[in-house]
Amino acid sequence: MTTATAPLPSESFPTGSPRSPEPPRELETDHPPVLKGFIPLDDLLAEYEKDEEMRAAMTRARKRVAETMYHDEPHCFSALRLKAGLSQAELAERSKTSQSHIARIEAGTTDPSTETIARLAEALGVAPETAFTAIRYQIATRGAHANTPASS
Repeated sequence: MTTATAPLPSESFPTGSPRSPEPPRELETDHPPVLKGFIPLDDLLAEYEKDEEMRAAMTRARKRVAETMYHDEPHCFSALRLKAGLSQAELAERSKTSQSHIARIEAGTTDPSTETIARLAEALGVAPETAFTAIRYQIATRGAHANTPASS
């Protein structure tokens, strides 16, 4: 689910109107709006993935991202995926789940079943224990309770 901020059009409030404009409203949508003349990122990436040379370059880039951006937490789930050179969509396809489920796992907002963890581990080429530990780390550091102080 994507939340998009939708500002009201300026023509809704005539100049000199005593009424002040309402703040922008947030709309929940499964797909973010696509601006006229632009290509959705998923479509662009899918197009790039069709070219073998570009696919290989993107795989190398993901691995570099894992090395540089996750050097201080190499065992988190996001790092495991990137080290494997996979996009969220590729991992989802290989593990028979959805890209949005992978995104929720990486955000630390869902705790997948043991069956899902086993499929993720196989797709990533790691032991199930490694995937489990990485997911637990992801939940602990990024989930809803990650920044909540422990109760005394």
